[in-house]
Amino acid sequence: MQVNWVNRFSRMPPAFELFLTILAALFPIMNPFGNAAIFHSLTLSNTTAERRDFARRGSIYAIAILLVFFLGGSILIKFFGISIDGIRIAGGLVITRFGFGQLNPRPSNTHPADEHAEAMAKEDIAFSPLAMPLMAGPGAIAAVMTASSTLHGRGIPLHFTGAASICIVGVLCWLILRYADALMEKLGVTGARALTKIMGFLLLCMGVQLVIDGVRGLNLFG
Repeated sequence: MQVNWVNRFSRMPPAFELFLTILAALFPIMNPFGNAAIFHSLTLSNTTAERRDFARRGSIYAIAILLVFFLGGSILIKFFGISIDGIRIAGGLVITRFGFGQLNPRPSNTHPADEHAEAMAKEDIAFSPLAMPLMAGPGAIAAVMTASSTLHGRGIPLHFTGAASICIVGVLCWLILRYADALMEKLGVTGARALTKIMGFLLLCMGVQLVIDGVRGLNLFG
């Protein structure tokens, strides 16, 4: 029988499996602790009320983006004629890339300074760059579309469960960003980077497993 990433814990109810799987995949991809440091640096000149407003609206935008791709993922997959195993392999490669990037971040001097300056100059960073690409970027979109591809014909309740998991991750991201100032005082840049590396390792493992499941599903070796 084919093994996939939503059926990882055989003794759990399917809805609970899906809930935990999306939660475990999205949280490290959206990387709220690492993004808290970026958010903190981008909003140094803003008031507390403005920072909290950015965090709230950015999280709402990110949730909305991911829900669109999760609920409409099967339609897109069917429209483009992409197989479920193809989605698993592609999603696994994207997630693996993000995990590797978090484990081995590029030196700061490789990031164009004008990009950061442009973000700093924006009056409203809630949608860009906060919601997209920092939270609801390609890795998060690939993860929810991969989850969506496993739900074809499995009933509406599981879709609600997946949507609820996305919303909960969004709320967690909002809470962490809302208190980014206090968090950075406690963790510091070093602590935030350490948490990011831990999440990166988890992402790397999940991405590799997705690729393995996809290749196994293709039955290339008979």
